Amino acid sequence: MQKVVLSEISLIHGEVKTPKGFEIDLKKIKNSIIDSFVNANRVSKNKKDYSYNDYNVEFSLPLQWLKDYIRDHFKAEHHHSLIPVLDFGNVLEPKEKSLNRNNVDPVDLRNAADYTCVFGVDINGDCDLVIEYADNRRAGRTWHIPIKNNKYYIFPSTQRYFFTENKSNKLNIILTMTYNYL
Repeated sequence: MQKVVLSEISLIHGEVKTPKGFEIDLKKIKNSIIDSFVNANRVSKNKKDYSYNDYNVEFSLPLQWLKDYIRDHFKAEHHHSLIPVLDFGNVLEPKEKSLNRNNVDPVDLRNAADYTCVFGVDINGDCDLVIEYADNRRAGRTWHIPIKNNKYYIFPSTQRYFFTENKSNKLNIILTMTYNYL
């Protein structure tokens, strides 16, 4: 008997580990997201769009170094090159949870991102990333993974996901980056 895998849904996760003295300044990334949040610098101005609650992230060296770190480690481990598509931040206030969504436009799959990467910039208390998937006829399955500071989670952009309720009394700051791969 032989087995061939035709399709696979992977969740890749890890921690950003840099040498001492070369840490990525997450405070600068956090401040960029909060600045966009305070100034309502949204990815979309349409209240009916899923990206209405996504906030633009200004370019910075720490953001670029983070993206380089993830890209380099992904290539080393999984032999694919990641090409950045879009970066945005989410701010979850106390008791707030995110919308259930994915990061593809169903009428424009040709230009959709292949991967979504969620990164914990400043997580206070319990907050999970919940990814929905189907296991053949067992539809509606979910995978819950706690979001932690300085950790990343990469999965196919076609998967629906959401962030659970912020159970702390502080803001939770999450960075999302989408990628195509070669």
